[in-house]
Amino acid sequence: MDWIKKNLGLVLGGLLVLAGLGASGYYLYTKIQLSNSISAQLEEQDQKLQSLMRMRPHPGNRKVDNIALAKEQEAQLTNFAARARAQFAPVPYPTNIDGGSFGLLLADTLDHLHRRARMTGTKLPEGYAFTFAAQKQALSFEPKSIEPLTRALMEVKTLSEILLDARVIELERIRRPSVAANDTPGLTLGGGPSDYWTRKPVTNDLAVVIPYELVFRGFSSELQAFMQGLARSPHTFLLKNLIVDTGETNEVDMFSPDMGLGGEEGNMPRMSPQMLMMLRYGLRPGMRGMPMMPQPTDAATEAARAEANIIVREKPFRVTAWVDVVRLRDPAEAAASRTRSRRSSGLPGDQSSGAETAPEASTAAAF
Repeated sequence: MDWIKKNLGLVLGGLLVLAGLGASGYYLYTKIQLSNSISAQLEEQDQKLQSLMRMRPHPGNRKVDNIALAKEQEAQLTNFAARARAQFAPVPYPTNIDGGSFGLLLADTLDHLHRRARMTGTKLPEGYAFTFAAQKQALSFEPKSIEPLTRALMEVKTLSEILLDARVIELERIRRPSVAANDTPGLTLGGGPSDYWTRKPVTNDLAVVIPYELVFRGFSSELQAFMQGLARSPHTFLLKNLIVDTGETNEVDMFSPDMGLGGEEGNMPRMSPQMLMMLRYGLRPGMRGMPMMPQPTDAATEAARAEANIIVREKPFRVTAWVDVVRLRDPAEAAASRTRSRRSSGLPGDQSSGAETAPEASTAAAF
């Protein structure tokens, strides 16, 4: 203790030196750890650079900047997409409606379609609900299902109006994808064919494609009018498949011969208007100025003549049409989807290079 008291300054100096050495060692250790971390990051970035240098297309060099070219092309595509969006008018539908308003809208739409079918002479199944049989019987609707049901109702209405304007002979059924919890595939409440299709909507960054199936009966003129209605519609309807079945309907003779006198055809020989006038006024063939009576013909001869005059014997046929409704996505929603895809791929959200590709569709969509 006496020595420490005599050499207190020396002891304090030694302690300070030891504390400095400890702090220096800790500082050196932390910097070594930081250096190792930076070296690992540098190695990772170097590997990314090497992978980018080996990619095709190449990101570029001092003479050719492919990254800048890719940004320019992306701007051009964005401008083109904005101009093309105006050509894809969606089917309008009311928004911000509740369950009661949707029920009234459904009833009005079904009544409108049935009245229009009666006006155009199109036959419908008894009490047909145009794929909304379950909703027609429902007393309430889930809030989250009202908007997709409203969209589907307006799309079905637009497609049905195109069919009715084409004056098809009979509308057998329409099938759509299920959009609500109670839209379950299977038989309808009346035991008829299902209102719902097993095909599902497909989507990508730009649009959602909703498939519909339309089955109707008609002649070639009605089929032509239906296809023209799809083509002239301001909305984007794509006819993906068309199946024509001519083997299930009876033959319809559009040129049946007229009935003869005295009842059904064949009961009395046909007479010309001139012969009928002569019989009415008591004139006989062979009289002065009167022509000779033509020889009567039998029913078989008349039928053969009528058959020979038929150029086309029209037959109604059954048509199954697959129609896709293209619904563009909101630009903000599409941008958010692209951002999520970039984050999942490990690329920074603010970089756009030639090595970056657009996310693929969730399922293969045929545009």
